[in-house]
Amino acid sequence: MRRIAAHYLFPVVGKPLHRGFVTLNDENTIVETGVLQDETESTEFYNGILVPGFVNAHVHLELSHLKDTCTPHTGLSGFIRQMNSPARYRTPAAGRSAAMLAADREMQAEGIVAAGDVCNTAESFAVKQGSPIFYHSFIELAGLEKAAGEKKRQVACLLAAGVQSMGLTASITPHAAYSMSDPLLAAAFAAANEAGIVSVHNQESEEENELFLSGSGALSELFAGNGYPLPPVTGAHSIYRLLPYIEPQTRTLFVHNVTTTGEDYEAATSRLPYLTWVLCPASNLHISRRLPPADLFYKRNAPVAIGTDSLASNSRLSMIEELKTLHKHFPQIPLPALLQWATLNGARALNKEREFGSLCVGKRPGIVLIENIDFSNMQLTSDSKVTLLAGTDGHAIIS
Repeated sequence: MRRIAAHYLFPVVGKPLHRGFVTLNDENTIVETGVLQDETESTEFYNGILVPGFVNAHVHLELSHLKDTCTPHTGLSGFIRQMNSPARYRTPAAGRSAAMLAADREMQAEGIVAAGDVCNTAESFAVKQGSPIFYHSFIELAGLEKAAGEKKRQVACLLAAGVQSMGLTASITPHAAYSMSDPLLAAAFAAANEAGIVSVHNQESEEENELFLSGSGALSELFAGNGYPLPPVTGAHSIYRLLPYIEPQTRTLFVHNVTTTGEDYEAATSRLPYLTWVLCPASNLHISRRLPPADLFYKRNAPVAIGTDSLASNSRLSMIEELKTLHKHFPQIPLPALLQWATLNGARALNKEREFGSLCVGKRPGIVLIENIDFSNMQLTSDSKVTLLAGTDGHAIIS
């Protein structure tokens, strides 16, 4: 048994507890929480705040070998061009595996206990199988050429079956509104609806909306230059191409949402009761120097989760760094809300809230210490850092 206490405990589902504690059994399951009345030699008391393990709602583990290789601030079309360049495939398989293993360990050290991981190959499966992090693998479908759609679907089905045979969870998901033919988009959403969960890149750039509004812009030029057919011009923002395909009962993760408007938000939430808006602020700054309208989502009390995206568009896979970025640009969003975005909301999006996301008796969510807090204003500082004190697998401290 361990009793861990700190200046504040944030259970997420309730108010912060001054001098709060959590007691764990030998499997790191929570058996008690409360306010510390007396300290004993067995009490572990830390200077900072205690929170549940983080849930990284959007990451691309298999792109980890591309760290520091992509030129920043090129816009979405420029980033796609770099991702499709031959340089992406020059790293040997052993180097790619080593990069994924290092990224997984980085996430563990950063207090991440669960992740929604987007993948296009089987390369990440072995790393996930050996990790204490819970991964849900979103097997991604993309392609504008209709003739290749059925083959892509069959490959995705084989990948999903393969990762599931390893005891891991997986489902097929579409990439984005702009990158898929009508038949492939329909097939991807049919599979996602059947699985009950979908994660799709949404409104990552103004280039994306421009493509659907007028059929012009940087994405249109990129596709035309590569001989790809364009998606249909609808005269509306890209999100409206997605909405008709999603069943209301499907857990939906819209990822990025940089150009989402209030009207877009209302249209989506009126149709999708299990919708989570996933924000990846550091990636958005890297690609386009823009941020999603986090204040719009906060003012509407929207279910928001946080992702790191990949090391191709981010220097770290750190949830605390994502929260610092949001805190810097949206200081009106209080720390308790940000912590819920980084924990419970991500767990709910991945249908894992019974295990992760809050410090409640019976759960095994991991225990994270955040140090260097501005207690007078209850805010993060530039020096705030995390330590995973207890994992989800019965192990004690990851250093």
